[in-house]
Amino acid sequence: MPMTNQKTPWDLDVRVRDRNIRKGVLDEKDIEKHLKDLPDTAANAENVTIPQPAVGNPSGGAPGGSAP
Repeated sequence: MPMTNQKTPWDLDVRVRDRNIRKGVLDEKDIEKHLKDLPDTAANAENVTIPQPAVGNPSGGAPGGSAP
């Protein structure tokens, strides 16, 4: 049975991509083609607002509600 040169999603996973390039499993052309072929799903996105007290409150005060 001949070996296939087909790339799987696991080969293209960003977490192992550099390793696969070094090993010769992928090259830059494979990555460019993969990124070009991805569908544009921006129209399906929704904005989500979640308070993040550790980052700071929207009024500009210090985190935790204590003002200097």
